Amino acid sequence: MTSNPATIFFDVNETLSDLTPVGDAFDAVGANREIASSWFASILRDGFALTATSSEARFLAIATANARDALGSITLRLPLDDAVDAVISAFSNVSLHSDVAPGIRALQQEDHRLFTLSNGPANNAERMLADAGIADAMAGFLSVEGHSPWKPARASYESALTRTGTQVSSASAYLVAVHPWDIHGAIAAGLLAIWVNRGNKTYPEHFLKPTTSVTSFHELASAFQ
Repeated sequence: MTSNPATIFFDVNETLSDLTPVGDAFDAVGANREIASSWFASILRDGFALTATSSEARFLAIATANARDALGSITLRLPLDDAVDAVISAFSNVSLHSDVAPGIRALQQEDHRLFTLSNGPANNAERMLADAGIADAMAGFLSVEGHSPWKPARASYESALTRTGTQVSSASAYLVAVHPWDIHGAIAAGLLAIWVNRGNKTYPEHFLKPTTSVTSFHELASAFQ
């Protein structure tokens, strides 16, 4: 058990979740599986645009509309409505990356407080961790929906701190994420941040740098020692 437990917020989509089955779903309905990446990026793009204009952004509503747009001009194996439903169902039922559960357990054993923090619905994260048998390791499942603008808006991180009773001045509040834009937002809001560099990528120079980086969740516990 660590002598200095931290409050750790985990991004959900792609940080915890393996979105490979979403590509499989695009392929199964008759589209190119590579569309999954551009589709997910379009969700973030539109959510960020709505947030920047102080408009409401609902993750699943954007995801559904953009799936329909991505599939609408393709000759599919299913009716369009069914194909969209298949993609959204696949996205809503993805599993964790294989390194996440042991990494979460190691942090729990060190007595850190663990939360998810997503731009999407909190119940998606809760379902994923429950399916993996590690929901009990989490102190809570947070979403920006109904509370703040989307990450990486400063208010999204500040809201998470407020809702969890965390003082950022204690230097023990962290975000863990695979997305550099999320790392940048957390650092700008005064948190510490750990970049999960899946795939040996280069961190963008135009963003605030992470506190540290790891290549997988297996390395996370040692980052807090």
